[in-house]
This record gives sequence, C-alpha cells and structure tokens, in this order.
Amino acid sequence: MTDVLLTWLCSYLLHSSLLIGALWVAERAGWLARVTTSTQETLWRLALLGGLLSASLPLLTAAPAPGPVVRPAQVAVQDPAPVITDALPSNAPVAQLPGAQLGALPLTTRFEPQTHDLAVGFVAVWLLGAVLMAAALAAQWAWLRRTVCRLAVVADPRWQALVAGLSADMRVPLPVLRHARAGWASPLLAPGRQLCLPAWCLDLPDDEARAVLGHELAHLRRRDPAWRLLAAVMQALLWPQALNRIALQRLDLLAELACDAEAAAPAGQRLALAQSLLRCAEALKAPGGRHGPALACGAAGVGSPLFARVRRLLKPEGEAAPRERRALRWGLVAAMLGGLVALPAVVVSHTDGREMLGRFGLESLADPGFLRPGTRLVSRYPGGSFSVTLDGKVAFNDAEDDVQSLTGTLTVRHREGGLTREMTLKSMGEGRIQREYRVGRDVLQMDDAARVWWTQAVQRMAEHLTDPKVRAQRQFERGGIDAVLADVERASEDHSRRRRLEALVGLGQPLSAAAQDRVIAAAARIGGGFERREALQAIARLPLAEPQQLAWLKVAGGIDGDFERREALGALAPKLLTTPAVLAAWSEALGRIDGDFELRSAIEAQVTATPHPAVLAAALQAAHRLQGDFERREALGAIARRLQGDEAQLVEAYVSAAGGIDSGFERREALNLLLDRPKLGLPGLERVLASAEGMDSGFERLQVLLRVADRLGQAKPVDATLVDRLRRAGRGLGEHERGQIETALDRLG
Repeated sequence: MTDVLLTWLCSYLLHSSLLIGALWVAERAGWLARVTTSTQETLWRLALLGGLLSASLPLLTAAPAPGPVVRPAQVAVQDPAPVITDALPSNAPVAQLPGAQLGALPLTTRFEPQTHDLAVGFVAVWLLGAVLMAAALAAQWAWLRRTVCRLAVVADPRWQALVAGLSADMRVPLPVLRHARAGWASPLLAPGRQLCLPAWCLDLPDDEARAVLGHELAHLRRRDPAWRLLAAVMQALLWPQALNRIALQRLDLLAELACDAEAAAPAGQRLALAQSLLRCAEALKAPGGRHGPALACGAAGVGSPLFARVRRLLKPEGEAAPRERRALRWGLVAAMLGGLVALPAVVVSHTDGREMLGRFGLESLADPGFLRPGTRLVSRYPGGSFSVTLDGKVAFNDAEDDVQSLTGTLTVRHREGGLTREMTLKSMGEGRIQREYRVGRDVLQMDDAARVWWTQAVQRMAEHLTDPKVRAQRQFERGGIDAVLADVERASEDHSRRRRLEALVGLGQPLSAAAQDRVIAAAARIGGGFERREALQAIARLPLAEPQQLAWLKVAGGIDGDFERREALGALAPKLLTTPAVLAAWSEALGRIDGDFELRSAIEAQVTATPHPAVLAAALQAAHRLQGDFERREALGAIARRLQGDEAQLVEAYVSAAGGIDSGFERREALNLLLDRPKLGLPGLERVLASAEGMDSGFERLQVLLRVADRLGQAKPVDATLVDRLRRAGRGLGEHERGQIETALDRLG
C-alpha cells in the first residue's frame, strides 16, 4: 500500500511542479499577457488539477483485474483430527532460532532505522497532516456558515430592489443581503448565497452600488465559491506541494479581474466600479479594517492588487484586454493536455511499512483484515506484542494445545526481543489445514522451540476465542464445580476471569458457601473497575448469605471508579440483607463514592429496592455526605416517599439532613416532601418549624410555614402551643409575610 501511495504522491509532486513552474516562467516572460484573462484562467486550472490526473493514469492502467473472491464457509468442521499440511517441503532447511517463552521480557529493545523508513515516514506525515488540515478546513467552513447566518439582513428597500433587478438581468439566483461582521471591510459572497455588505457600502450611490453587486453576482454566476472551496480542499490534502499556493493566488486574481470586467460591462459602470474599489481600499486601511474569511469570495480578497485593478478599469476599453484568436486558445490547452500524458511517471517499490510498524509494536495495523469483519485480539506489553486475526471459526482440542478445526484463516503473530514469529493457518476444505510458519520474513519448518511457542500461543488463544459458556460446561462435565472454579482461578487476565465467572454463574448450579467464597475471592483479584463490576453483578444473582454479602460488599468497596462502584451496589440492592453488619458494610462501601451524583443515585436505588426502616436510616446517614444541595434534596425526596411520617427517629434524622441544605429553595422542597407524608404528627411539624427558622430566604421560609399552617388545620383540635411556635418561626419576616401567616392561622378557627 505504501508503494502505491508513494508512487502517486511522488508523481503528483513532479508533474504539478513541472506544470505550475512552466506556467509561472511563461507568465514572468510576459507570454501570458498576450492571451485573454479567460485563457489564462483555463491554463492555471489545468496546471493546478492536471497533476492529479497525470499521476493517477499509470495506476489505473497498471491495476490488476479483480479475481474471484473465495469466502470461507461458515460451518463447523466435524473432523476431530484435521490433516495438517506444512507450507514448506520436508527437506527444507530449518534455521536455528533461540527459544522464546511467550510473554518473556527481553533485556533490551532497539529500533534500527532502515533505508525505506524515510519514505514510509513521509507517507505517514503526509496523511497525518492532510487529516489535520482537512479537519481545520471543515471547522473553518462550519464557522463561516454559522457566523454569516447569524448576521442581520439588509432591509433597505433600495438595496433589495437593486439586487433583485441585477439578479434577474444576470440570470443568477437571488442572494440574501446581510450586514457584514464588524471588521470585514470588503463586500463578500459567503456560502449559501449570502452577500455580506460592510457599512460603507450602504451609503453608495446607485451606480457604485450596482457595480459592487455586479461584481459579487459575477462570482456567483461563475461558481467561484465552489472553485474556492475545491482549491482549499486540494491545498489541505496536498499540502506538500508548496507551488499550489502560486496557482491559487493567480486564480484568485484572474477571478477578480473577470468579475471586474463583467461588472464594468454596462455603459458608465467602469468608473463607478473603480470608485467603489478605491472606497474599499480606504476601508481596508482604516483602523480595524481587514479582509473577510479566506473561504468567502470578496471584492478585495487577500493579496488582491486593488490599485492595479483600478488602473486596469481606467484604461480605454480597447486597451483593457488583449485580443486573441480562438485557435491560439485551444492550441495552448491542447499542448498542456498533451504534456500531461507525456509526463514521466515515478515508480516507488519495496516500501512496505509493515516491518517498520512491527518494530514499533503496531504491526497489527498492517494486517489485510484490519478493516474487515472478523475477530481480532491484540495484547501489548513492554518489549513485545501478541496478536490474533481470525476470519472464520476455530475450535481447539481438549488439551487446548493445538487447533482441532478451522474454517477461514487464522493468523497469530508474536513479537518479542527483536524476533517476530508468525503462524498462518488456512482451511483447505474437508478438514485439511495448511500451516505456514514464519520468523521475520523467512518461511521455516517447525522445530522444537517453535512447537513450544505454538503450544503456548494456542493456550493463550483458547482463553479468548473459546466461548466461556462452552468452556464452563465442558469443565463442569469433567470435574464439577471445583473444576470450573479452578479454571476461573487460572485465568491470567481480568477479562478472561470475569467472563469465566459469568459463565460459572450462568450454569445455574447450586454453589456451596465455600464455593461462593472462592467466587468472590476470584472477583477480588480483578483489577479493572469495569471487569470487577461486571463480575460482581453476576455474583449478585446468587443467593448470598450474610457472610458472603459482607465479603461481596468489601470487594465492591474496592472498585476503582464511582460509576462502577455505584452500578455494582445497585445489582445487590434488591437482595441486600437488613442486618446491622450488612448495613454497616453497605454504608462503608457507599462512603468510598466521592461524586455527589453517583452517591445520590446509589442511595435512591437502595431505598427504592428495599424500603426497610433500617435501610432508610442508613440512607439518611449516608445523605449527610452529599455536598451539593440539589443532590441532597433529591436523595431525601427518594427517602421521604418511603416514609409514612410517624417514624419518629427517621423523621428526626430526615429533618437533620435537610438542615444541612444551604439553598433556601432546595431546603423548602425537602421539607415540603416531608410535609406531604400522610401520618406526619405534631412532633414532626415542630421539627419542620425548627428547621425552617434557619432559612435565610424569607419567601422560602414563608412557603414552609404556610404549609405547616395547612397541616395544622387538618388536625382537630388545633394545638395552641404549635400555633405559637409557628408565629415565633415567622419572626424576622416582613409585615406582609407575617400578615399572610396570620390570615392562614385565622382560617384554623
């Protein structure tokens, strides 16, 4: 692939340099001054785009015809003993290679640059730069469209009538007139036919206004915005070609001259257009004046020689442009097209980047199946890497030290200590498997060291490629739950251990207390937060007794990450025992959650699943750790909805937790939720009043006191002591607020 990219890029750079350089020399010699502006523009466009065509033609003619694609059948091979065919004849020499233990770390790893690395690196830098510049261009385009759409529309009837008449005369779609952004001194045509006019334009007389509009509408008729975008994309993707900037500058100038000529074509408009350009030059020189965005077509773009354009307009009409014969124009175009076909091609070979990627541990990126559907496993560690690519299905023997059946292709690559071993297995049909063993680039026969390596590689593959459910069932049939547990404990990676734990639970077999302890201990050895959480969620489906729940909660408390810890606790919530020891362990695990949102969510999940008084008491205690007023109010709301109101200790703990809310609105909402409880008695109302007295906001305090007065009216007879208590809680409020309280009390009778 790097050969193709380098061949194309080098050919493009050579061809475009020759084309643009030759045209630049012709311009400097004065030869292009003898032809019209339109002919010059055609030649520069050919110079800019011709290199793309000439560099691509050799690749198109050299592309091989696609052959038939043979896809492996997606069926399981039934033959338990496949026929193994080596890729080398039996008499091929066997290289003497050092033995390698899978995963052993080398003492040193060196990167030795080779001659073709420079070419491969150049391709990588080019592609990276193209991606970054294309992303920046897309962001600039999006910003321009969004910015222009937010500008105010020019509502002046004079300008609307002028643009409507000119659009009809020039047969172009009617643009939208908008006020230019502050600092945009030049009129410009933005994406979406948005014509932006600076402030100085709005006071122009009609003839100069027509000249400005005619120039911009000429850009629109010539589709210059689309050409400008195409040029910007080319410059971003083909950034190594610095000469493209020269071609783009010439094309921008020629576009401005062509639009000047079209806008000045009506009688008397040449002088008006020249005057408008001078006004634009003055605006650009004023403080804060600047050109508009590069992607917009302006009357005076960056690098536009305004005064040269003015002098061109002031020349007599016959001297403004040279006359040329049509034969000369087409002869020049034909000569340039012929040159494109005759340009020599650059062919680059033997620059495959796979070897260099391998020295960086990224050789898997060069696999043919990297972007194809299939199974890929990549494991990297200091000093090496291990990768597996499977396009099909594979099954291993009972000992898991060799492949039993295969459909499709299996490639295993192991790099360590500067040595790369690779085994490729291909299904040949009828249970036959062909093997090709490589060390570096050499195809070799299997020796004793290679067989040891292959056995270790197969065992590692089997851990990941064998369905954990099938593996667990097979182990259970051989040795029962103990065999499955031993297999779980043998897992060397977090992912494998977690999947085997899930498969063990999925067997549906009863587990003794000792077996459950071993399962929880295996989960404790999982270091990753996600993997441990998934394992604990599976274990939570088991009927765990108190000792096992205590152990489970201890393991859950050690999960790294608030989200993972909260999700794990939520799995046990429906089965959480309400014994003091379990609730203390739950509170301890909950206390390890630092984030308010996660802590509040965990409290809500628990009280929703088991609204037991002991659970509610523990939840209220945990709510004191919530720092945010909103989160605490939400947690208290979840608890309040599980209360009746006559639980004296819970009500007292609830009001105490609500008293820690600083926001008057949030505390009011929390207290109102408690006041909604149907069995809330006089002691509870008194505690609410005490909490309301500490509220700084008079309005929020008034709302709570009015709710208390309403609850007092529902209890007959009315408690006079509590009425006096309510009046005392209203002290410090304004006269109007106290009057509202007295009005509410008067309704009590």
